[in-house]
Amino acid sequence: MKTFEEYQTLATKLPLSLRNNRERIDLPVLGLQQEAGKIGSLLTRASESGTFSLTQEQRREVQDRLADLLWYVVLLCTESGIAMQDVAMHSITQLQARSKELEPDRR
Repeated sequence: MKTFEEYQTLATKLPLSLRNNRERIDLPVLGLQQEAGKIGSLLTRASESGTFSLTQEQRREVQDRLADLLWYVVLLCTESGIAMQDVAMHSITQLQARSKELEPDRR
């Protein structure tokens, strides 16, 4: 798999019996909130000592949560009729625009 388009195609192959109309939006929205909260908790614990350091287990857990986040994002993209590739390109455009607004020392 090399592109977000390929990922979006593979990740959205769910049996329709697993989702109803309400879950088409509720499931990914709630999932995003839950996974983001779990990542926040994991990273907070990893930095409690004053230095940020992840154990191998914590790194694996963060990766698992990020993978779930990506899946929820692709579900929302698909339901909204937005290509994941377009979201990625739009993100780069936004980042470049924001970078131009920063003072030269902070770029």
